[in-house]
Amino acid sequence: MKINAAIFDFNGTLFWDTEINYKAWFNCIKKWLNRDYTREEYFVLNGRTTPETLIQVFKKQLDNETIAKLSIEKDIEYFKVLEEEKDTIALAPGIEELLTKLHANGIKVAIATSAPPQSMIEYEKYFKLSRFFKDEYIISSDGSLASKPDPAIYLKAIETLNIDAPHCIVFEDTKSGIISATRAMINKIVAVNSNGADCNTINNLKETTFHISNFNEVKINKLLDW
Repeated sequence: MKINAAIFDFNGTLFWDTEINYKAWFNCIKKWLNRDYTREEYFVLNGRTTPETLIQVFKKQLDNETIAKLSIEKDIEYFKVLEEEKDTIALAPGIEELLTKLHANGIKVAIATSAPPQSMIEYEKYFKLSRFFKDEYIISSDGSLASKPDPAIYLKAIETLNIDAPHCIVFEDTKSGIISATRAMINKIVAVNSNGADCNTINNLKETTFHISNFNEVKINKLLDW
């Protein structure tokens, strides 16, 4: 069946920032709760929105004011770490070439991310995402959609692209993201084994079609007629 659209997660997929994000969460949780944040915890919660992660980390319901305050603190810490690493960061290996080929073949491309809109504005400064993605095709977490693994964000992406689910392919690096896409009735899902990803888990999910270590492995001819 012909592919008419490709939808990408952002953090850990288009931008391999798993270690940066983990460090930011680790620093914040150490400050808030005086304990370490294990990688096992991180892998379970990775892909979810910051508010949902906070509730799981604190193991209790938090009022909206507290969630807003802590979310801001976490975002500040994340971009502090990102700025420290700015000379070494780049979009995922091979992704710019793949996006260029997708555009050349008339394939729509979109982002479906748990990151908030303000963060995507910040990422534009580093990566110039507007070279490849229309503003309306960057679907971020503005609080109106349930977090992955709920299918809401992928359903929104499909609606925005005006494409049927069977004609889409999704690239994801987390279990919650893969399940989210599956629940949106997308059956072509590529697991991205980015640096720091829980590769063993995502590669063994029955929902994934195949897995890649970088985007140079994606053959455009195969993709178009998949």
